[in-house]
Amino acid sequence: MARRIVLVSDLLPPKRGGLADHTHRLATELSATHPVTVLTSPGAGPSDKYQVRSSIGDWKDLDWIMAELSEYPNDSVLLWQYVPHMYGRGGANRNLPRLWRDLKKAGNRQVFIAHEIMADLDWRPSRLWYALQHRRQWQALVDAADAIPISTGRWVEEWSQRLPAMASKFSLLPSPTSIEPIAVGPNHAREWRVARGIAPEAKILVYFGTIGPNKQLYWVINAWRAARAAGIPVVLTVIGGAPDLGLPPALREFYRPLGYLPAAEVSAALHASDLLALPFSDGVSERRTTLMAGLSHGLAVATTIGHGTGKELAQANFLGRCHANDEKTFVEMISALLRDDHQRRALAEGGRKANAELYSWPVVIRRLLPLLDPSAHRAAA
Repeated sequence: MARRIVLVSDLLPPKRGGLADHTHRLATELSATHPVTVLTSPGAGPSDKYQVRSSIGDWKDLDWIMAELSEYPNDSVLLWQYVPHMYGRGGANRNLPRLWRDLKKAGNRQVFIAHEIMADLDWRPSRLWYALQHRRQWQALVDAADAIPISTGRWVEEWSQRLPAMASKFSLLPSPTSIEPIAVGPNHAREWRVARGIAPEAKILVYFGTIGPNKQLYWVINAWRAARAAGIPVVLTVIGGAPDLGLPPALREFYRPLGYLPAAEVSAALHASDLLALPFSDGVSERRTTLMAGLSHGLAVATTIGHGTGKELAQANFLGRCHANDEKTFVEMISALLRDDHQRRALAEGGRKANAELYSWPVVIRRLLPLLDPSAHRAAA
């Protein structure tokens, strides 16, 4: 019988978005082959696919957490969703390293999916303390873990070099899309435009995701304005926010802030779009679920390469890409891709293929299962 997987995470629906959606989908996928329990914070909703135990009110109370874990068979594997800020204020929880060490001594198999690792060093005293605590936690995590799948290729490369004795623990585990593509008809793009008062022949440039400094939405706005100034009939849509851009009347009719939408409506908008613009300040990476949404929908993606980008994505021929500090080239790339239907379609098809082969949920689960139960994997082989 397959081992029980105890997926430890303090984020789960009904708290929606980001890692909550990832946890729900991960538990659902794993439940096809293993009994799964999600150990999480109070308020989590039930599931008919896996067991939910929403009983951890304080992630610093190690006795309580150990008591909860004692409810499961000794050979259960503990699968941690690791983002520092999930388990403590400012991302610092001084008790967790002791818990991980105790679990290791007790013989529990622990696998940590690392979505974030540590904050950058900041010499302001309060932030410095948190940054140092993140580093202490990470070292304890590495020591206690049996395997550490990381959602960013660049971090796998970096930590394999920094800690060569631990390199065998690190592997890449991308974060697949949380937006499942819906089925659409052959006239969907035209119908979607007409329903929103957009000319059928207009190109749709879309930005998808939360709005923050490292997402550089203003690059997308500048690229859209430059494209329109060059005579390209392009409409800008923003999914995930509805910012007031203070546009002059001549531009307002070519801007559609869609705000936060249900997943099916996000999918419909992506299916109707021509180009997804994602100019990350740290560069694109495999943990960007907005990227994965674009690829899974067969949508051409224009993005940036930076210090957070691994070697594979930096050379990916299925992305329109430029350096993360080169806004001028990004703006020019957007206009060039909007003009070139053939190149956009080639990127879209290449991205769809890459998603199916490298980043989809079935691929990710196949990568993860041997880390959770290596003895079963060897027996099957």
